[in-house]
Amino acid sequence: MIGFFGHFSDDKLLSLEGVHSCMDSVSQNETSLLVQGLLTGKTPQELLNSYFETGTLSVDGLEGNFALVLVDSVRKTVLLYRHLVGSYDTYYAPIVNGFCFGSNLATLARRSSLPLRPDESMLPALFLYRIVPGYRTLFDGIFRLLPGEMVLWKPGVLQRQQLLTMPMFDETHKTNETESVDRIEFVLDEILRDWYSRKPNSAVLLSGGVDSMILQAHWNQIWRQFETCRPPQSAAVVLDHPYTKPDFDYTMSAAQQLGTEHLNVNQQPLRVEEMTDIFSKTGEMPNHVQSFYFATLAEGMKKAGFEAGICGEGADGIFGNSSPDDILSALIWQRKIPVPIIRSFTANLIDQIKPQNYYAPILRLANHITDLDYPQHPQNNMSAFTDFDRVEEVFGRDGMLEAMRNRRSILDRMFVPSSSADDPYGLLRAQLISFLGEGVATATYWCSMFHYHGIEMYNPFQDSRLIRVVSNIRVDVRFVHGNPKQVLKKALARHVPEEFTCRPKLAFGQPIFSWLAPGGCLFDAVRQIDDQPWLTPKVKQKILATPNWFLWTLLCYDIWYKTFCR
Repeated sequence: MIGFFGHFSDDKLLSLEGVHSCMDSVSQNETSLLVQGLLTGKTPQELLNSYFETGTLSVDGLEGNFALVLVDSVRKTVLLYRHLVGSYDTYYAPIVNGFCFGSNLATLARRSSLPLRPDESMLPALFLYRIVPGYRTLFDGIFRLLPGEMVLWKPGVLQRQQLLTMPMFDETHKTNETESVDRIEFVLDEILRDWYSRKPNSAVLLSGGVDSMILQAHWNQIWRQFETCRPPQSAAVVLDHPYTKPDFDYTMSAAQQLGTEHLNVNQQPLRVEEMTDIFSKTGEMPNHVQSFYFATLAEGMKKAGFEAGICGEGADGIFGNSSPDDILSALIWQRKIPVPIIRSFTANLIDQIKPQNYYAPILRLANHITDLDYPQHPQNNMSAFTDFDRVEEVFGRDGMLEAMRNRRSILDRMFVPSSSADDPYGLLRAQLISFLGEGVATATYWCSMFHYHGIEMYNPFQDSRLIRVVSNIRVDVRFVHGNPKQVLKKALARHVPEEFTCRPKLAFGQPIFSWLAPGGCLFDAVRQIDDQPWLTPKVKQKILATPNWFLWTLLCYDIWYKTFCR
């Protein structure tokens, strides 16, 4: 979808073209409403009727995972709205005498008339988190809708308004474990039935973890009520490499347990030509090497006749991940070793005995639980992917701190409390930062890859109905030390043997560092990385010498820059 609005001498919409089949479109009195994703609660026509009566787009009572675009050429108005997370990113840019918007950043950038150049103030955040968090994009002058945000544009006026925040999901009653599992089961069934009624020929993207297995279990139940001639469907992308063999076995064991007809789509080692093509088509920065694979997966599923994929992305961000668990571990060590200097000494000693261990960072975190400028604080850190030392060396301490604060600002916009009576150490913020930041970005990037190949992706764990359920789980049930996602595991245990609910989560190992090293399939592209004014030759040579995540991001940025800005 790409739209332009402006040049009002004839009071006409200049163009509104390329509306994809996944959108419902209604036109009346030269007014169009486009819906991306799954919307429930009101029909597009009801929303339009309300708009004609009031002149505003009311989002009260809407549920699902969707974005709205309303174009009114009579009132010379564009309204963009993203419901909590939205199925796809919606980008926009004020231009001379007009306004442009769309769901494809690459197309929008090329057609916006803006000079194509990077927003260099966002580079520290990009190299820390491998995304550009917040409302900015990597393109200077082009922005994205934030979760829960509405943007109003009229000639000479651009207004941003936060219409939906996390406290709006709060209910008086907080559920215990049994109640929580019951509600999760009920709402997952409701969400997937809605999706089945729209795209019955869908396959769950089955990794074998808790998140995708519970989606598959519910999809199977719905499928078997309507389909009697074939088993339920699942799919995955497969890279044939020793590093990824455990991932393949993990997936296949889940498919066998759940009785699905499983499609494996083969992924070849990444080539720079493939990466360049994907950048050219999307304009976005993938946050992981596996994000590129979703183009291959989408193409393979399309050839197999599927209309859509159902993805488990987002479950970690709402049900539990390592970030709040790290805080809980640090609190335990605060009690065990109450003197900060002794905790620091112990951490240093452990580092000497066993480098890159788990306990030393936790002991140091115990000294900085309330210090949000501490780089390793869970509200700042993305575990092994976040190279604070290198980012500070390249962009300076101030640049790094500003990038961290910019990412955390998403929590403030969504009014996520810094603490509460039952959450004094901000476990919720530590968890939701990954969901509202890179979790949303990951899901929308994958959706864009699928969208390009003419099929859809749906993310039930980003549906507002399920987020409402999770938001009202008691804190002590939601955050259980040493057992993230306990309630989701309990729900899965109603469908599969317990061994599948408690098996270790895989790290999804990829041979990316081998590909970046001499002899690897991306090494020639590494050697051709251009110089940049913000990267000194000495530091650049140091980065090129050792494949790591900073080098991976540098290569991606180099390809993106050459594709759009050179």
